[in-house]
Amino acid sequence: MKVQYLITMAAIALFIKSWCCADNLHAADASVLKSAGCKTEYFLLQDLTKAYTDKTGTKFQLGSTGNKKAVNLLMENKIDFAFTCETIDQLAGKFQLDPNAIAQWKSVPIAKDPIVIVSNRQNGIRNLTTAQLSDIFQGKINNWQEVGGNDLPVMTAYINSGLGSGVTLLFQEFILGANDKLDTNARLADGPSMLGNYVSLTPGAVTFMGFNSYQEKFGDIVAIDGVVPTRENILNASYGLATTYYLTLTGSEQAEVSQFLDFTRSEEGRTAIELNFIPYSE
Repeated sequence: MKVQYLITMAAIALFIKSWCCADNLHAADASVLKSAGCKTEYFLLQDLTKAYTDKTGTKFQLGSTGNKKAVNLLMENKIDFAFTCETIDQLAGKFQLDPNAIAQWKSVPIAKDPIVIVSNRQNGIRNLTTAQLSDIFQGKINNWQEVGGNDLPVMTAYINSGLGSGVTLLFQEFILGANDKLDTNARLADGPSMLGNYVSLTPGAVTFMGFNSYQEKFGDIVAIDGVVPTRENILNASYGLATTYYLTLTGSEQAEVSQFLDFTRSEEGRTAIELNFIPYSE
């Protein structure tokens, strides 16, 4: 009995030791990829990297730095890849980059980020120009009659900018000038459902939200410059309130980065993108 007991205890000790070592080996093998980029695309990268971490254990450090800082960090080899809302060719001209330094770089499109304008059905509006939209959300247009609608006061609403919403940042970039501000008298909300419910119940109300957040019960989607934000119009770039998001790579990245890029194109990656964005189609 004593011999059997000693054998049993030795087996248990060996199991515990092997389990601990395996656990430590896994922790040591866990990769950390560093990336930085476009402040609105940051929200997409959060969705994608969470899904990839859950699948592979690879961890990420993400920086919401803006395109210019991210490109500089990538050039200095301080990050593994950048996420940008313009291609490297576009950024090269904007930031006067050395063509030789980025000769092997590439920007791979992964998603579209569209915004829709949602109007209460009593407003009598189905189309707005970009200029009208800018004036409305700056508080310069006070009645829907001014843009061909019904005699109702314009009641703007949007997500509280203090929440760091990518939608609010993107709308400001698309619609407002560098020195223009959103209407400070607008109704603020903590999320798209709250916005949608407010618009649906308030004659005169209008808001903007991400394409995937819209529900028909919220109100009418408004065409912009005559173009309706259908999925087809978003993907073919005829609808103006949508941007394309890219992963920008140096061409000499490590295998882990290439594997992450492959994931963004996989069914699992596209599912993660679909949470709040539209996967890019070739």
